[in-house]
Amino acid sequence: MSSLASDFSQSSYPSLQIEVTNRCNLHCLTCLHSISGINKASQDISQTALAHLQDSLQQTESVHLQGWGESTLLPELARYIRWFKAQGCRVSITSNGSLFTRSMLRDFIVAGLDGLTVSMAGASSELHDRLRGRGTHQKLWQGLEQVHRLKKSLSSTSPVVAVSYLLTPETLPELPQAVFKCRSLGVSLFAAVHLTHPVTRLQKTLRLWPLTMDRKVKHVFRAAHWQAFLGRIRLQLPTLHSSPMPLCDKNPLQCCFIAADGSVSPCVFLWPPTAGRDQDDDTDNCLHDLALCRFGTVATTRFEEIWQSRPYREFRAIFQQRQLVYDREMAKVGVDLDGIEQLERARENIINAFAKLPPPECCVSCPKMEGF
Repeated sequence: MSSLASDFSQSSYPSLQIEVTNRCNLHCLTCLHSISGINKASQDISQTALAHLQDSLQQTESVHLQGWGESTLLPELARYIRWFKAQGCRVSITSNGSLFTRSMLRDFIVAGLDGLTVSMAGASSELHDRLRGRGTHQKLWQGLEQVHRLKKSLSSTSPVVAVSYLLTPETLPELPQAVFKCRSLGVSLFAAVHLTHPVTRLQKTLRLWPLTMDRKVKHVFRAAHWQAFLGRIRLQLPTLHSSPMPLCDKNPLQCCFIAADGSVSPCVFLWPPTAGRDQDDDTDNCLHDLALCRFGTVATTRFEEIWQSRPYREFRAIFQQRQLVYDREMAKVGVDLDGIEQLERARENIINAFAKLPPPECCVSCPKMEGF
């Protein structure tokens, strides 16, 4: 491992996810913010952390300002957007949409925001509000309408608007309706996502995966594709069954998460705002089962030093080797009549190889490593 890690000293990091605040105004049933009694450390990212990050932004193509909190709680968010834009980065945010105002959204557009994703949990107000809080459904759709009108009035093509739609057993049937409602609002991407890190018994009942692709599910997916096609919306649907992955969609080879406390972690799920702090003894939650991982903090250290540290390089080297194995086997799969047999053989070889080369310990049990 040491020789591999010494070879793998990648000096660029195309994408950074930065948690400008871990505070949130909602207590969604699907989030740890809804769990009473846990010791959350609420804070905003410091100017010192941003200063230690600034030099490294020259190697970064895009930053996504989102973590466990609601970024629009920060009155100075538009200023942050301008600052990151001045470093040469594309800037995007994800929001629950409950705090949008016309003046706020206008400031985002003028500041040069490149991408805006709103999180959605159902097409109906009854379902969305039950999961997210009373009145959140109406505010979200009003926000989407305001963004659409403002972009037209300002003759702006930015920000590109996307929807992150949470799939649960109840929200799945409403998927086509949600896509339909987005058709007239300038939404470019509609991505359905799984609840992958439930920590309470209730949250585990809201988990959709794994699920058999039966006739009803196929009908829902076909209807959603049709609505997306008519609305010229790019639709992304997740897998419903386990599949061997060389690395997850967070792509730790090129991306990382910087928490509000400055911690540098491979992904947002590996450093929640409860990380490293005592939890309550409530047996209903499984916070103690959450894996934690960080390699340093930009509160005290330049980001480049953390990214190039030996432990972090060894962490990434594991995924690099898994990716090489995956690419080598998939390259053997042709497009002729023998392709199906070759694909099955490649899958078997990949599974056997991954058994001997598991992901880092903190990622072993993560559902995203199974394609969810």
